[in-house]
Amino acid sequence: MHTSEIYIIKITPYRESSNLYEAIAKDYGKITLIHKGIKANKKKNSLELFSPYKINWSGKGNIKFLRDHEVMEKLNLLPKHNVIGMYYNELMHYLTKNDYHIEKLYEHYNISLRSLQKSDNFLIDLNNYEIGILILTGHYLVFDTDANDQIIDKRKKYEYIPDFGPKVVQNGKETYSGETLAALSGHQSYSDKSVKESRVLMKRLIDYYIQPKKIKTREILKYISL
Repeated sequence: MHTSEIYIIKITPYRESSNLYEAIAKDYGKITLIHKGIKANKKKNSLELFSPYKINWSGKGNIKFLRDHEVMEKLNLLPKHNVIGMYYNELMHYLTKNDYHIEKLYEHYNISLRSLQKSDNFLIDLNNYEIGILILTGHYLVFDTDANDQIIDKRKKYEYIPDFGPKVVQNGKETYSGETLAALSGHQSYSDKSVKESRVLMKRLIDYYIQPKKIKTREILKYISL
């Protein structure tokens, strides 16, 4: 029997009376749980998204058995937060493997979700979540130096080559200011311009690393006020 703190990131009905949960477990990684008989027993409640749980589970196969659970805390997220949280979940689903331990994955998700409650700029929160999960899942990201190991110059223009990093350019179709790269690296505060540029770059990087998959919740994000 194992005890873990978890967040559910995906719920799938299973057969007539059960649910499958894709979950991020603290000190473990992403796991799949079966909640047997949940729909046939009115005394049982289905686990929900965006709530931290403490659970007991067992099993060594691809699907673990949920034995017991309790809600640790009820997060009060606005509908707008829920949409962003759904995007977080979808990205987590695509970038992580089942039963593959990734240190600090739970902590990154937990901090990112809670930051939505007090956020001043959700676009920056999206950047922070995307950068964190890409790094945790083993993807190469660098924003503070260019391909020649030179410190980013805020006055210059760069293109960003996935898996290699920034490269100084004079002209180009997809270029980003050194100011934007400095903001993404955490060395400078975001300006309105760098926020807009950073979202273009991060969307491009996410698409590159999850291809050929498509982010469905991104369409919904277009219609909420960020």
